[in-house]
Amino acid sequence: MIKFLKQYSYLFFLCFYVSLIGQTDSLEQKLIVASKEEKIELYKELVDVYSNIKVDKAIDYAKEGLALLKGENNKNTGFFYLRLGKFYNNKSDHQEALFYYTKALEVSKKIKYDLGIGKCYQNIGVVYIRMGEYKTALDYYLKAFKIYEKNDDENLIVGITNNLGTLYSCRLKDDEKATIYYEKALDLSNKSDNQEFKSYVLANVGEMYMRQKRFDEAKETLTEALQIAEKANHLEVMINILGNLSQISIDEEKYQVALMHSQRALQMRLDIGYSEDITHVYLTIANIYEKLGDDRTAGLHYDKALSIGEKVGALPKLLKVYSALQEYTNRKKEYKKSYEYLLKYNDIKDSLFTKEKDKQLKEVEARFDLENKEKEVLLLTNENHIKELENKNQRTTQIILIIGLIALTMVILTLLYAYKNKQKTNKVLAKKNKQISQTLKDREILLKEVHHRVKNNLQIVSSLLRLQYKFGDNKSSFEILQEIQDKIQAMAIIHERLYKSSDLSLINLQTYLDNLLQYFNTSYDLSQQNINITASVDDIDLDMDHLVPCGLIVNEIIANSIKYAFQNDDSGQINIEASKSQNKCILKIQDTGVGFSKDFKIEDSKSLGMQLIQGLTRQIKGTVEIISNPGACYTITFNMVE
Repeated sequence: MIKFLKQYSYLFFLCFYVSLIGQTDSLEQKLIVASKEEKIELYKELVDVYSNIKVDKAIDYAKEGLALLKGENNKNTGFFYLRLGKFYNNKSDHQEALFYYTKALEVSKKIKYDLGIGKCYQNIGVVYIRMGEYKTALDYYLKAFKIYEKNDDENLIVGITNNLGTLYSCRLKDDEKATIYYEKALDLSNKSDNQEFKSYVLANVGEMYMRQKRFDEAKETLTEALQIAEKANHLEVMINILGNLSQISIDEEKYQVALMHSQRALQMRLDIGYSEDITHVYLTIANIYEKLGDDRTAGLHYDKALSIGEKVGALPKLLKVYSALQEYTNRKKEYKKSYEYLLKYNDIKDSLFTKEKDKQLKEVEARFDLENKEKEVLLLTNENHIKELENKNQRTTQIILIIGLIALTMVILTLLYAYKNKQKTNKVLAKKNKQISQTLKDREILLKEVHHRVKNNLQIVSSLLRLQYKFGDNKSSFEILQEIQDKIQAMAIIHERLYKSSDLSLINLQTYLDNLLQYFNTSYDLSQQNINITASVDDIDLDMDHLVPCGLIVNEIIANSIKYAFQNDDSGQINIEASKSQNKCILKIQDTGVGFSKDFKIEDSKSLGMQLIQGLTRQIKGTVEIISNPGACYTITFNMVE
């Protein structure tokens, strides 16, 4: 039965696709001899037809239509701008989508087209939802809702009511309000017999039931929505419904059914050309194959998700891909790959965190600029008022004018004197308030970042424990615990220095190394082993992103030298040097031990220590060089500022 439904759906889609191709050929032939007005209408038809079979082609025709209109402000221009906004939003290019929707809004306002303004507000709200800015989206939705109610357009009211229900249910987690909007949307779509909107609303209601774990109601509602969408050939809704049916089947452990739904949705998305969430579809299919025990096919789909995610370059999508791959490789006990994906995951998470900080700072600057502009407007308003008074006084007699001018001058001087005193006081208060506010914001941001780094460091500790377990087959429990303790202590010293420092973002390398060497002297009783460690370090300050890997590298090299470099109870010397040249830091660690063999190459080494040194050096985008002279000498070079 499942196989029959799958074949039937592909046959239906193929017939539909062939009919549309024939239609487009006919329209394109008409373009050759059409007038300007006729070409505009043909371009609009081609945009609508190709939007269901090849989005990139639809985009080209929309831009050709705009080029033909040459900046005219009319409904045709607004049509092309709106379609381009929708296409780019579906391709996950949200900034480009906002650009075209804003252009459509400008045109609608210039021609005073109320419903066009409402449509622009509604579509801009959709973009902000996909960008994760839900409160901004709600503001735009409510603006659109007011315009549609004012114009009493039932179809548009159904659409925005459904959008509000989805926003409250999926994003704002308020199912009670969502149900009110959904019921209203269903009632309106039934009254107007709008099957397309009815499928939309039912699909969203089914998704809400899924989140509430009401799977029987969810399947019944989604199946009804799918049947309506198939009759109306509403492909976007069909894709969304199939994804939800697949997820329900996964939860019910019906993996073959889940696979059928996901593969059908993927094929539709590939045929149409939409890229939104396509990495998520590949990850879902990979997960299903993994549950079915087909690791080879699962791996191919995970690789496909990674390839597309890196090609598109959307950081939130890549974050999900790296998280899924880290968990997948960890389940397969490929700990080295798992660690590498964890590092990439942390890099993207740090990047998104930095972007969020920049956004907060820009919002503060924008509010400050707005306050200054409001003050300028107030000052100009006062000046205009004074000029009006002067113009009225000029129409009076000479005597009244002189008296009035004298009185007005006195009043102005008094007001200016009072205004300047008040302005000085306000400036002092505003400056102090701004400094206090900025200090609090900076502290809050830095504190959040410290907690964020602590969490990342704990994840690194977890990965190091896994690696220590994997490579510790030939070591005693005491040795393994000693190595783990060294690594954790190297990271703990960093947080101790942060606690004692007034600057939560930078730590002095000399101070850090002094603390680390003190730990080694005590922990390994180096005086009894006749081993001496010295450090010569320039005045270098490093952030946590560089200091954590550096600390672990130094820890690993010193521990290796203490254990293996000095044989036959010979006394030994370990020297640490750190210098800076412009933005580069050069870290050199050298011992007087036995060194390495002549044919030693770090990249060929299979030991955990050498692999950690290489991995941590790559993390700070540096290079490592090892020579024997005759003792071992490590030179690590990296940029302190990225």
